[in-house]
Amino acid sequence: MITTLSLLLLMAANATEESTDTDMNTSRVIDLSIITVGAVGYWAANQIVIQSNTERSNPTGIDAWIEPQWHPEWQWSSDFLGVPYAHYGFNLPVLTVAAATLWGGTTQSDWGVAIPVAQAIAITGTITEATKRIVERPRPYTSDAFEAKYSDVYNSDDMIALRTDTDTFKSFPSGHTSNAAATYFSTAAIIAKRSDDRTTDVLAYGTASVLTGLTGYSRVRYGKHHITDTLVGAAIGTGIGLGVTYLYERWH
Repeated sequence: MITTLSLLLLMAANATEESTDTDMNTSRVIDLSIITVGAVGYWAANQIVIQSNTERSNPTGIDAWIEPQWHPEWQWSSDFLGVPYAHYGFNLPVLTVAAATLWGGTTQSDWGVAIPVAQAIAITGTITEATKRIVERPRPYTSDAFEAKYSDVYNSDDMIALRTDTDTFKSFPSGHTSNAAATYFSTAAIIAKRSDDRTTDVLAYGTASVLTGLTGYSRVRYGKHHITDTLVGAAIGTGIGLGVTYLYERWH
């Protein structure tokens, strides 16, 4: 995530340089500051120590509606949809930021149009990571129901090692889903704000909804999250994405 924020910071800095000789310079400095604070906040959130004494997940309510899932083949799709950067290459969030930048520069004469997207990602990452470490909710693969359904997987060496990792206690909320929602809804909001075409607005928000939903679904299907993890993650990312974009458009 730090790598992601660094990349976005460089993109925003480039947009700032483009506007140095305009009245937008001050606002661009503020824009960069927000992204920087988000990056520092994310680093600070990662310093919160996880000391969970709860070894088992105990899904209730909506989380108990479906049986435990374990389909690792869904990892790639969830990473592609919800992670801004992965070791094996760029994913859809970064491609979305790049596309928004290109769209803004070529149709709006504003190469900094993706800055609110970067801000939304930075703020969402900080809030999500801090919440994960404070709540310390075990992931679904620690539950009794999971052990009963996937006994071989549960007792495998890989799973035993996985359950000792602190990441096992970072189920709530889903970071993939919150990041996806922040990225896609902030992008949709800024496109809709600058478009007079109703069809474009519907397509933008519809695409954001579908991509966010697919991200949440893939995380549950993979077996890394409960349903409520993804729903809350989507709510966090959507709220921040829309809120940041609204404020950005008012400031500029």
